[in-house]
Amino acid sequence: MSFKSDELNLVLEELDIEGYEKVISITEKSTNLKAIISVHSTTLGPAMGGTRIYPYTKFEDALFDVLRLSKGMTYKCAIAESGLGGGKSVIIADPSKDKTPELLTAFGVAVDSLMGSYICAEDVGCSSDDAVNIRKGTKHVVGLNSENSSGNPSPYTAWGTFRGIQAALNHTFGSDSLEGKTVAIQGLGSVGVFLAELLYWHGANLIINDIDMEKANRVAKRFGAKTATCEEILFAQCDVLAPCALGAVINKDTIPKLQCKIIAGCANNQLLDDTDADSLHKKGILYAPDFVINAGGLVNVTEELEKNGYQPDVARKKVDQIYTTLLQLFTLAKENNYSPLKAAMNLAEYRLKYAVGKREDGPYFHHVSF
Repeated sequence: MSFKSDELNLVLEELDIEGYEKVISITEKSTNLKAIISVHSTTLGPAMGGTRIYPYTKFEDALFDVLRLSKGMTYKCAIAESGLGGGKSVIIADPSKDKTPELLTAFGVAVDSLMGSYICAEDVGCSSDDAVNIRKGTKHVVGLNSENSSGNPSPYTAWGTFRGIQAALNHTFGSDSLEGKTVAIQGLGSVGVFLAELLYWHGANLIINDIDMEKANRVAKRFGAKTATCEEILFAQCDVLAPCALGAVINKDTIPKLQCKIIAGCANNQLLDDTDADSLHKKGILYAPDFVINAGGLVNVTEELEKNGYQPDVARKKVDQIYTTLLQLFTLAKENNYSPLKAAMNLAEYRLKYAVGKREDGPYFHHVSF
C-alpha cells in the first residue's frame, strides 16, 4: 500500500512471515528511507522495540536481524512484566552519513501508520536526539530528550547488566563481589562504557575492546584496563565475558574457544541459535539470557507510558529486580539440569500463553504536547 503525507510518498509492503503478527518493508524515495518494522506479538500490549540504524549490505540481512530482535523483545517484555509486546525496526543506512532529520521524520510517519501497535525507541545508531525527529512523525516513540520523557536509557541498561553480572557471580562463586574478578567487555557503545565504569568502581579488572581502537585505548587509560583486538576479546581468559556489541557472537565456532566462566552482557541476540545455550551449559559456562539481563532500558522507557508519568526512582527500583529474577532462573535451571535460557523461555512462554501481566490501560504519551 502507499501512504502519503504532505510531500512524502511512503510505500509500505507487508511481508508474510510465519509466527509474526506484522512485518512491513518501508521505502520513501525523497528521503532515501529504507526500513523494516517487525511486530512479533501484541499479546501483552503494544509492541515495543528500538530502531536500529545500520548499513546492512543486503535487505535479507536486515530482515534476519529485525525478526530475531523483535522476537527477543517479546520475551524481554514478558519477563520484565512491562505490559508490552515485542517489536523492532531497522533503518538501512549508515548513521554517520545517511541519517537526516527528514529521513527520521519520514520513518516516524511510517510508525504512525501502524496506529499504536508499535512503539519505537533509540537503539544502535539511533540516539535520544534522533527520537525527537522521529517524534515529528508520530507520538509512538519513547526515550526522547524532553521534559516528559526519560532520555537516554543506556545508564539503566548498564545498571541492569551490572546487577545481572552480580547475580551470575553470586550463583557461580557464592558472592556477588567484583573485587579481583576479570571482566572482558566486547563493545564500548553508550551502554558498554557505562558498564565499564560501574565494574571499575566495584573493583573489577577489565579487558576491553571496540571496533574503534582509539576509543578503546582512551577508555582503557581511564579505567586502567587492558585492551584486546576484535579477534582476541571473545577468547580472553576471564571470569565474565560481557558481549555489548552486535549479536550472534556466541555460536558453534566460538564456543569451543571460550575461556570464561560466565557470559553476561547487554548485547541483543548474543547466541546465533538457541541450541548454543545447551552447548554453553554442557561446557559449564553460565549464560545470563540477554533478554533478561539487558532489560533495564526497556523498563526505564516503559515508565514513560504509565498514567502518572515517568518517575526515575520507580524505574531504578524495577531495574534492580533483574538481580533477583536472574538468581531465580539460575536456580531453576540448575535444579532441572538445563540452560538458564530454557528456564527464561519457559517463564516467558507461560506468561504469554496465560496473558500474565497484560496491559489493562494506556499506554499514556505524556510528551504529546512536545
